[in-house]
Amino acid sequence: MSGKSMDMIPLIMIIGGGVLYHVCQKATPAGLHPFLALGISFGLASAACLVLFVGNQGLGAAGLHRVNWTSIALAAALILIESGYLIGYRAGLQLNRTAFACNSLVALVLLAVGTLFYGERFGVRTGLGMVLCLAGLVVLR
Repeated sequence: MSGKSMDMIPLIMIIGGGVLYHVCQKATPAGLHPFLALGISFGLASAACLVLFVGNQGLGAAGLHRVNWTSIALAAALILIESGYLIGYRAGLQLNRTAFACNSLVALVLLAVGTLFYGERFGVRTGLGMVLCLAGLVVLR
């Protein structure tokens, strides 16, 4: 496969997973405690990740010494994101507006983080993209 078609695979995974994620969050039964639902989902996802790791790397602790604070921070981020959407959807937030608003705001914050802390380029196109995101948020109000 060429480089461009390989670039599409992660994007397809992210978009497909994102759509499935939001539909499942919205469809989670109201009577099911949010943290039980998330615990089951996280448990299944964890098991799948471990199976994929073992299938790819084999058993062994060779990679464990590379684990650091980011795994704990990512776990906290997952809990915040997952429970935020689940509780928000149960409270009546709209699927179409909530995802757009949250993802746009995250993107705007990450533009600043990327520019300030990771030395990523901030050009005219990026600035115009920010303006369009903000305009979309204003229109949704």
